[in-house]
Parts: sequence; structure tokens; C-alpha cells
Amino acid sequence: MHTENRIQTVSARRDDLNSLREHLSTEAYHKLNRASAVSQFVGADLLRRELNGLHQLYLPQIFSYLHDDISFVLEELKDKGLCRDFLTQQGRMAEEDHV
Repeated sequence: MHTENRIQTVSARRDDLNSLREHLSTEAYHKLNRASAVSQFVGADLLRRELNGLHQLYLPQIFSYLHDDISFVLEELKDKGLCRDFLTQQGRMAEEDHV
């Protein structure tokens, strides 16, 4: 007997007002939480320690790591149209600056 398993992806939910509401993927949510935790740890570490050569070795890697996670989430937000109002507003402001 063959059982067909269907994988469902939920990209939106309905709220109490019965309107469609987008939300982040689990991966994007995980990346935001990880970026937050890493930045909090690094900030606390930098406050406690004297800056030395070791910081020059690990700080670029940590900032690259944070950039990758945050960029992933930002691209997902843009793809879902959740930054549309902000991007439209920024575009209008740039046009006004050039006039």
C-alpha cells in the first residue's frame, strides 16, 4: 500500500480580522535569534576584555557571520513583500533628493 505524504509550506496565516498575514520562515527566525545572541555575546565580551591581537582574528569572522544571517532574513522579507512600504518610501525620498 502506497501512502502519499504531502509537504505543506505555510507562508501566511489569517488573523482575527480574517486578513492574510505573512510571517517569517523557521530558518529566518532561527537566524535572527542566532544573530541576536552572537551580537550580545560579542558586545559583552568586548566590554570585559582588553583589546588585543586575538580580537583582530575573530571579529571579522563574527561580523561576516552576522552579515550572512541578517542578509538572509532581509532578502526573505523583501521576497515576501514585507519591506514594500519602506522600499517605496526610500525610493521616493531618493527621487526627491535628485530633483
